[in-house]
Amino acid sequence: SPFNCSFQAMEREVIAAFGKGEPDEIMSSAFKLKVTREDIHTLRNLCWLNDEVINFYMALVMERSKKEGYPSVHAFSSFFYEKLTSGGYKAVGRWTRRVDLFKKDIILVPINLSLHWTLAVIDTRKKTVRYFNSLGQEGDKICETLLKYLQDESREKRNVKLNVSEWTIHSM
Repeated sequence: SPFNCSFQAMEREVIAAFGKGEPDEIMSSAFKLKVTREDIHTLRNLCWLNDEVINFYMALVMERSKKEGYPSVHAFSSFFYEKLTSGGYKAVGRWTRRVDLFKKDIILVPINLSLHWTLAVIDTRKKTVRYFNSLGQEGDKICETLLKYLQDESREKRNVKLNVSEWTIHSM
């Protein structure tokens, strides 16, 4: 079947990417991003997952969201949260000059806690900010920071005061 052929071709590509070769060889490029063999190798057990892989995956999720039947998604770069916490709204205000976050169903915020990746998911339909951490650590402060960011974004871009009492935060 055609599916079997494409799956086998994909499987061969994955095996080749994990094989030997030049670390800086580009294995895939799209969305103005490049993933090298070295980046792919961060997906192996007990390796440190890197920014390039996270950002490429987020771009894939955004691309898929353009298809009918999927919620509209905006995914921030893996550098967004760190920049927001170090420089405040002014440091990231321009990051959405071509995007109306409030017209998106879901906003993804990958967060690197130096040795561990976590994810915040803002659902504009349900008015929730959820924080997912596989180590079970509480992330209410992260959710509050993102809710404050949404307030600033709404005020700056739409001239609308966000009613935070309508929003809920959850550490998952």
